[in-house]
Amino acid sequence: MMDDGGWQRPERYGPPDEEVQAVRAGVGLCDISPVGKLDLQGKESVPVLERLFFPSAVPRVGQAQRMVLKNTDRVAVVEGFCCRLGSDHVLIITAPDTVAAAEQTLMQYMEAANGCMHLTNLTSALAAVQLVGPYSRDLLCKLTALDLSPRQFADLTCAQGSVAKVHAFVVRADIGSELAYEVYCGREFGEYLWDTLRDAGQEFGVVPFGVAAQRLLRAEA
Repeated sequence: MMDDGGWQRPERYGPPDEEVQAVRAGVGLCDISPVGKLDLQGKESVPVLERLFFPSAVPRVGQAQRMVLKNTDRVAVVEGFCCRLGSDHVLIITAPDTVAAAEQTLMQYMEAANGCMHLTNLTSALAAVQLVGPYSRDLLCKLTALDLSPRQFADLTCAQGSVAKVHAFVVRADIGSELAYEVYCGREFGEYLWDTLRDAGQEFGVVPFGVAAQRLLRAEA
């Protein structure tokens, strides 16, 4: 185990290079529950988004977008994803050690907007699993009715639906050329979701991988 932004995560299950090879040959699972998760809702959330992005670059409903969160002085603070779940609902995902800075920055934007909106830190409330590899779509399709076809669910697409009979939020976030998805659900279902994915993925050679292999995949992207 290793510390990752104040959370304990598996550094490796075996040699990281072998984990990477197994992921690229089939599908791998990584516990990413410690990532920061900030839920912004309200009628005035769009003006906040327009301050985070240029108005023409605000992600449409059902889309995610990589972002660099800047404070009101336009100084870069946090990198992450902005996932637009509804017209007035977004989920912002950050690295574990930057969620506090992201929350503070968003509060500054909300105070400037001075409207009806609510920001909730769901970091401890949601579990999350990352699926990476050529068979990640095949595995996920066994457990959800969401249309994950490339035409309907391209990179940086997001949606809410049932996964393994649990309400979840799914975002496709490829790592370079590697097909990848992230599945978020209530923390009380995290272990169940992990076990169900491992059981359903046996035919695809599913393997768990740790932080070291995850970093290798990102570095080689």
